Amino acid sequence: MNILTKITTLLVVIFTFLSCDDDFNSVGSEIIGDVNFRDSLYTSVPVAYSKRFEKVQTNNLISGSQGNQLTFHANLLGVYNDPVYGKSVYSILSQLQPERFDPDFGDNAVLDSVVLSIPYLSTPIGTEQVEVALDDNTIVTELATSYRLDSTYQSPPFRLSIYQSNYFLRDFDPSNTERQIYYSNDIETTFGAEVEDTLLYSDNTFVPSPKEFILIKPDGPDNNEVRDRERISPRLRLVFFDDPNLPNENDPGEKIRERFENLFLDKEGSIELSNASNFNNYFRGIYLKAEPINDLGNLLYINLREASITLHYSFDKIDGQDEDGDDDTEDIVRDQDDLELAFGNTIINGIETDLNLDIAEELKNENQDQLNGEENLYLKGGDGSIAVIDLFNGLVINENGEEESELDFLKRQNWLINDASLKFYINQDLITSGDVEPERIYIFNMETGGVLGDYRLDVSFQLDNASNPVNSILNHLGRITRDSDDVGEFYRIRITQHIIDLLNGDIDNIKLGVSVSQNVNITTNALGDTSVANDEIIPTSSIISHEGTILYGNLPSVPESKRLKLEIFYTESKDN
Repeated sequence: MNILTKITTLLVVIFTFLSCDDDFNSVGSEIIGDVNFRDSLYTSVPVAYSKRFEKVQTNNLISGSQGNQLTFHANLLGVYNDPVYGKSVYSILSQLQPERFDPDFGDNAVLDSVVLSIPYLSTPIGTEQVEVALDDNTIVTELATSYRLDSTYQSPPFRLSIYQSNYFLRDFDPSNTERQIYYSNDIETTFGAEVEDTLLYSDNTFVPSPKEFILIKPDGPDNNEVRDRERISPRLRLVFFDDPNLPNENDPGEKIRERFENLFLDKEGSIELSNASNFNNYFRGIYLKAEPINDLGNLLYINLREASITLHYSFDKIDGQDEDGDDDTEDIVRDQDDLELAFGNTIINGIETDLNLDIAEELKNENQDQLNGEENLYLKGGDGSIAVIDLFNGLVINENGEEESELDFLKRQNWLINDASLKFYINQDLITSGDVEPERIYIFNMETGGVLGDYRLDVSFQLDNASNPVNSILNHLGRITRDSDDVGEFYRIRITQHIIDLLNGDIDNIKLGVSVSQNVNITTNALGDTSVANDEIIPTSSIISHEGTILYGNLPSVPESKRLKLEIFYTESKDN
C-alpha cells in the first residue's frame, strides 16, 4: 500500500509538470520546461505632477529610532534655510504630565530649584581632557566623554524663548470623540498670544553645544571631601532661579522659582493636581519658540519623550534614624525630594515656511497639469509638497494597429517580470547639490497611505538598521546616487512586485505618492490639507524631514536621458 501511494504521487507530479510545460499565462510565474525565451525591456512614461500641502498634522509624530529604541517622538526646533525652497521656522508646544498626582510635598516644603532638561540626539565619539571646578574653587583636569550631535543642521544662532503656555490643548475632538488633530500652522494662526503667557527663559544667540554636563551632587556614602559628580549627555539644561532679568511680564514682582512654588507646592492637596485631566487644564503647557536672527539660524531634532522639568524641593521630617548622631531620633531635619514633569502626551510642531515665490507660484494647484504631467517634480519636507505618479493611464497601439488601454495591453502580454523600476533624475540646474540633498525618497499608496508590496519583501530591512535608516530598505528605495563630485544624480525606486500584482489583477491601479523621507523605516501616516482637499494622506517621514529636492518629470521638454520612466525588464517566449 505504501509503494502504491508513492507511485501515484510520482505520476501526479509528472503529469503536473507536463501540463505546465506550455502554460505561460501568469505574470511573474516561474519558467518550467525547455521552451526558448528572450529578455526584453518595456518602457512606460507615467504622468507625474506635484501637490503642495498648506498645512500638515504635526502632533505626536513617530519620528525615528535611537539605539535599541526602535521608535521615538522627535520634534524639530530652530530655523532652516533651504537654498531652493526658502526659510522654515520650527517651534514646539507641549503638554506636561507629572510623574505622580496628588503629591505630598511634606511639612514646610520649599522649592529649591526648577530644572529644564531636553537631551539632544547625540553619539559618544571618544574622550577628552576637561577642567572641572571643585568646591574649594580649585581646578582639576579630568577625562570626559566627547559627543557628536546627531541631526543638527546649519550653524548660525537663533533666538530661543521658553514660555509657560495658557492655551488649553484638548486630548479629544469633541465633534467625533477621536484624538484631536493639530496642524503645523495652528500655533501661528489659531492659538494666539496665549501660548506666550509667561516668559521663563530667553537666549538671543542659541546654538546647541556638544559638551557633556557635569553635575555636582551631594556627597555619597564614601564621605569624601570632594562632592560626587554626575556626567550627562549634551542637552539644553536650564536652572530657573529667582532671576531678576526674567520677571513674569504680567506681574513684574513675581520670579520664576516663586511662580513654580505657588503653582505646585502651595497647591498640595488641591483638585488641580489630583488627576491628568485637571492638571492639563491647570498647567497648560510649555512653548519653545524659535525665531531667526537676520533670517538665519540652526535646526536640531530633540526627543521630548526624554525631556523633563524637575522641581527640586526640601521639607521637614523627623530624624528617626538619628542621622545627625546626637542620640535623638525625634529631631526635625531637612530632607530633599523632587517632582518630575514629563513632556506629553500632546506635542505639536509649529512650522512657518516662507516659500520661494517662484516655487510657490509653480505649486499652485491650478498650475499643475494633472492630465499631461509636469516638467519638474517638487519634493519638500515639513509642510511641503509631494509628487503624484499615475501609471499606465494612457493608450497604446497594439499588435493589431488599434488603440488600447496600456494597462489592458500589458496584462495580455504573458510576460515574466524580472525587474521594474522608476528612475527619478535630479534637476541639478534648479537645486543646490551636496549635503543639503535628501538621502532618501519614499513611495506610497495615495489612497491608503500604505507601502507597496516591494517594501514588505525587501530583505535589506534588518533590526540592525533600525538605528541607521539611511541603510535600510535599499533594494526597494535606493539611496541617492551621486557622481564623483558628490553631486546627486538620481534615485531609483524598484516596484517589481507592485507591477506583478498590478498585471496579475491582484491590486487596483491607484496613484502613487513620492516624498522625501527622514526615516524610511517609519511607515505611519498623517493628514494634510491642500488648496482643494482636506485630510489627505501624507507620510510622517516626510513631515519630519526638513529637506527638499526637485526631480525631472515626464514631459517631452525634459531631456530624453533624464525623463521620468518606468522600465520593465521581462522575459517572454520566442513563440509569442
